[in-house]
Amino acid sequence: MLILKSKTAGLSLAGQSVLNNSSLINGMDRPIFRVRFPQFAQIGTITLAIVMQDATAQNLNSSTEVDTPVVEEIVIVDTRLNITTYGVGDSLSIGSTELERIQPVDAEQLFQRLPGFTVSRPGGAGGVSEIFLRGAESNFTAVYVDGVRVNNSANTRGGSFDFSMLDLFGIGQLDVATGAMSAIYGADAMAGVIRIRSAWEEPGSSSAIAEAGTAHDWRTGISTSFQAGDNAQWNLRASATDGGDDVTGSTLRSKHSGSRLAGAWNDKGSWEINARHVVRERTGYPEVSGGPLLAVYRELERAKGDEVSISAAADWAFSDQWISDVYFSSSRINDDVFTPAVAPGVLDAQPAFAAITEYRRDQFVWVNRLGLGLGLNLVAGLDSINEEGRDSGFVDFGVILPNAYTLDRSIGAAFAELGRDWGHGLVSTLAVRLDDDGDDRRASGKLAIEKQVSDLGSRAWMRMANGFKLPSFFALGNPLFGNPDLVEERVRNMEAGFTYIPRNDAEFVVSVYDSRFVDLVDFDFETFSNINRGQFDVNGVELKIVFPLTSELRVQVDGNVADISSSAGPLRRRPEKTAGFTLDWSPDNRWALNVSARYLGSRLITSIPTGDINEPGSTLMGATASYTPKTTQRYWLAIDNVWNANFQDAPGFPTTGRRLRVGTKFQF
Repeated sequence: MLILKSKTAGLSLAGQSVLNNSSLINGMDRPIFRVRFPQFAQIGTITLAIVMQDATAQNLNSSTEVDTPVVEEIVIVDTRLNITTYGVGDSLSIGSTELERIQPVDAEQLFQRLPGFTVSRPGGAGGVSEIFLRGAESNFTAVYVDGVRVNNSANTRGGSFDFSMLDLFGIGQLDVATGAMSAIYGADAMAGVIRIRSAWEEPGSSSAIAEAGTAHDWRTGISTSFQAGDNAQWNLRASATDGGDDVTGSTLRSKHSGSRLAGAWNDKGSWEINARHVVRERTGYPEVSGGPLLAVYRELERAKGDEVSISAAADWAFSDQWISDVYFSSSRINDDVFTPAVAPGVLDAQPAFAAITEYRRDQFVWVNRLGLGLGLNLVAGLDSINEEGRDSGFVDFGVILPNAYTLDRSIGAAFAELGRDWGHGLVSTLAVRLDDDGDDRRASGKLAIEKQVSDLGSRAWMRMANGFKLPSFFALGNPLFGNPDLVEERVRNMEAGFTYIPRNDAEFVVSVYDSRFVDLVDFDFETFSNINRGQFDVNGVELKIVFPLTSELRVQVDGNVADISSSAGPLRRRPEKTAGFTLDWSPDNRWALNVSARYLGSRLITSIPTGDINEPGSTLMGATASYTPKTTQRYWLAIDNVWNANFQDAPGFPTTGRRLRVGTKFQF
């Protein structure tokens, strides 16, 4: 069952944290701070002075009670404040228990089941996926894995994340917050944020997992954990995946490994370090080629890539009213893609090209959490981001033209968020953030208000925000059609809703949202370059219902009806109507059944052989039955695409057909 959690959905500070260890910091090959804006040193001094003055001068009430800090116990997604008190509106959280019941085959299938999401992946496992949140562009959603922002600003997708780089066996918690989030996360979080926390074994335990399917697909993984002294533990994980051969020409093979070292120092704070490495290779027909059914040229697109990342976190309680956190994350993403030429059809031909990219991102964040008394809580801090992207590819117009560029960007930011508990069930939050890249300053804000209207937790709420996305390195630097004069894309977002809780474990949520995206980056054929032009609007109504029919049987229903309009031409691959149904049945603690169905309305898709065509609506259904004879053993049988629905994410690409999967997990 996918659980909607308006007040508890979130990610721990481990997801975005930094180890406060001077020996580690001083031992880096390059300095962590490369901030080019001395004005932020002054802001930092002022922030610290305010925090220290308030912490010593105020006799703060119990609204920010602090026990021994444990990184995993502090939960955040759409706010850095205490989300139990200040989380406004609706959010989505999926934990390890729900993931075990669903057993999705990959990240794309998981997001297909979630309210508000649309997934497009022509060509099965080897295709390039795009995940749209409430109709926004796929690169408008910021994605974090263990605190590392994994969007790739150097790729040809303008900064979207390649979800084939995710290890499904390694996900312990997934949280989603919708709407403009730049006031909390800075650039790129225009449609929302996806935060993923890895799964780790308890100290002294290990597990092994394996799955195989009728499409010759398989997955396997191992995980273990050790006690490292009295106050620390060490976790290790490794897995491998083969996506099978269900769609002609489509292949995907990947290997994942991860490690975590976490602990606490006395009763004042805790720390955590995460490391992650992914290697992936794939093949498939080019997306606009017409796929295995229509492509004239039969050469396949080939891609290989890897990602290395590290994140570290530390928090320290100076008093019951003041906690200071520092976070560090660093990632390196390499991608080598060769796309063959596509023959002309209704549309012009596409030349062969290669994108050989490298993207580096380092981030350091300092956060102070402070109780101010009288129901007030403050979060304030600084953020430093350094990025570098390069491409050494080419385009083949009959003559090989290089695509090479190298760009870097440094951003400094100061942010603050104030929460007020007014009493009688009324709370409000106000967040502001100022980003400076040395040339321009950009202000982002977010205001949220919520009023509880019943003792069970029913509430009315409203939130509004603005945000921005910086041009990707690909859009800025490509020597053939890049444009160094591009400005940021911007959004303003509003949402209001009502959450009705008739009794425990039941929830009805209806929300109305409106988003306007402007200064979109688009390719202009007249100037043969990227330009800022046009806007598109997304407004809609979303309904979510979670209701237990009995103590053993729960159902979830959701629906989304949106109006998506664009002044710069039609938007493709995203339907305006979606709906979902999930049934979760657990007759006892050994057996469980999960059944899920997702309807996608009609949508516009395109290819060079066909031009634009309208793909009619379709329904995709899956089911997973699991048996747990012991707490250390688990077996499952999953059926994907139960009714063998045949639809296309792009013309000429058949969808993955009906597939059976069997799997097992042992703990020892």
